Amino acid sequence: MILVNSHLFSQNINEKTWDSVNFDLIFLRLDFISQLTINESLSNEIIIKYIQEGEFKENILLQTTDTNRELYIKEIVSPIFKRHNDKLSVNKTIANTIEVLIPIDFKTIIKAKSCNVNLMGGFTDINLEIDEGNINLNQKIIKGEIKSVSGNIYCVNSNSKLLVSSKSGLIYGLYNSSIKPNLIVETMRGDITSECFVN
Repeated sequence: MILVNSHLFSQNINEKTWDSVNFDLIFLRLDFISQLTINESLSNEIIIKYIQEGEFKENILLQTTDTNRELYIKEIVSPIFKRHNDKLSVNKTIANTIEVLIPIDFKTIIKAKSCNVNLMGGFTDINLEIDEGNINLNQKIIKGEIKSVSGNIYCVNSNSKLLVSSKSGLIYGLYNSSIKPNLIVETMRGDITSECFVN
């Protein structure tokens, strides 16, 4: 007979809410996240839905602070976490996902290490940086800047005015035009699908 500790496979689900009128900017630093979804909030609320799985999930905390009308949200390693001999053990046994709901006109800055990103709203001021992972852009026009070291960019909308660069160099751009791009997309070593480009 094999006994399985169900606690190892359980989830921690946390949800936090803020009134966006109290802030001018939200900054998220997500070093352990594996899946990030950014959705449009249908109210003035900023909502974070944070789901943790894995054996060491309790060792990662979501720290929030607010100063000068700026909301900072950061994943940190718990101060009481005991390190194991395997340096990568915490990453191997944690699978965190987060959904961020924000008003579409809210200034948002997100920095993450290795995750897949779904950008689901027509946001007007978003700045996203990831090291690696896929970035999926929806069919709505998005304004801001997206940068990745080795992530691939997938687009549904071909109507956005994009300034795009990738490992192949500048593939499509408006740099010689008087039209300002809606979205600047850059990936150093990744690919950008052809659907991203205006025909």
